Amino acid sequence: MNTRTVRTRAAAVVAAVAVSGLLTACAQELPTPTPEAPVAAAMVSEAQERKILDKVSAVVGKVSKKSDADALKPRLTGPALDIRTTQLDVAAKRKDSEPLTDLSMEMQQVILPADPEWPRNSFAITVQPKDLTTPVLMGFEQADARSQYKLWGWVRLLPGVTMPRFAEAGLGSAAVPPDDTSLTATPTDAIKQYASVLTVDSKSKYADNFADDALRQILRDYGKLQVDAINKEECDGAFEVAYEPTKEPVKAVRTADGGALVMAAMISKETITAREEGCEIGPPTKTTQALWGDADQTNVVEVNYKDMVAMYVPPKESEDQISLVGYEHVPYSVSNG
Repeated sequence: MNTRTVRTRAAAVVAAVAVSGLLTACAQELPTPTPEAPVAAAMVSEAQERKILDKVSAVVGKVSKKSDADALKPRLTGPALDIRTTQLDVAAKRKDSEPLTDLSMEMQQVILPADPEWPRNSFAITVQPKDLTTPVLMGFEQADARSQYKLWGWVRLLPGVTMPRFAEAGLGSAAVPPDDTSLTATPTDAIKQYASVLTVDSKSKYADNFADDALRQILRDYGKLQVDAINKEECDGAFEVAYEPTKEPVKAVRTADGGALVMAAMISKETITAREEGCEIGPPTKTTQALWGDADQTNVVEVNYKDMVAMYVPPKESEDQISLVGYEHVPYSVSNG
């Protein structure tokens, strides 16, 4: 570098400093612009979700036999894989497809994840299936960044149910931790409490926390039907149910009002008993008869189920009760006690 160049640059620096000093003396300091807040957006776009749904639907649609159930594993996981495999087994034993929930994935609403962490969960509600059963609420999980989204669970919505509102799909909805205390009950506690309510109904100490619902009424009506049938034979009938959550973690997503939609897996057992000595009973339905096989009749029928439930849990300050929005109830074994 030559001497002239150095002097020229030095002069330029001095001039710049001088001008800067004049500006400082003559004008107030300009405010520093506040950075704009980042625009919230879902971690999965609606177009990406549609591609996920198409891929999951393609796998489900190809598997109609229990012998092919392993082919579900790339796109089903957790309770969904367990329950679908069970439905395929029951369908094979009944020799018809009625036990299979319609998992067509034409959706009327998607609830997309807003959280960047994994696992990520999304939810979607189908249009009414062609068999005119109620729409299905599905939950999907991506375990980590390298994993595919998989169907994790589903419930059939209750007839006429009003679903809570969620953030717009493009913004995404936040996941709710299982131990979140901003609700009237944490998601984990809500499921435990509901298991108690399903087991002993109004006798549960948690009964007032929950609105009455169709599942509880179905259990009452079905139990009365079985007891009345046994009593007609003068056999002193009894009916009991017992529910408990599985070890599978619950899934929950924030609703627009600060509450949460909670989905969880459960197991249950119903016990039908003829208490009069010498009385014998058998399985009461087509499905339980198919699962019963050639077992001998005794005075007891025990039916084991795999269950999914979804419920709305209000925010803590709300006076509303926790309410069921849907369930799935799939028998998988029957015994004579």
